[in-house]
Amino acid sequence: MLSIVILCFVIYLSAYFCLKSAGQSLEVEKIETFDDYFVQSHHNHTKKSSL
Repeated sequence: MLSIVILCFVIYLSAYFCLKSAGQSLEVEKIETFDDYFVQSHHNHTKKSSL
């Protein structure tokens, strides 16, 4: 059991330092709707013209 806790701690620290070194934000945005899972698709989506 202790080994699992240590493994989780190591994964957490490595992810933290990886994000910090890459300059990524550690802020978390609240997901309120299913569409919030696809944030990037909202920005890149272009409307297709109807024929």
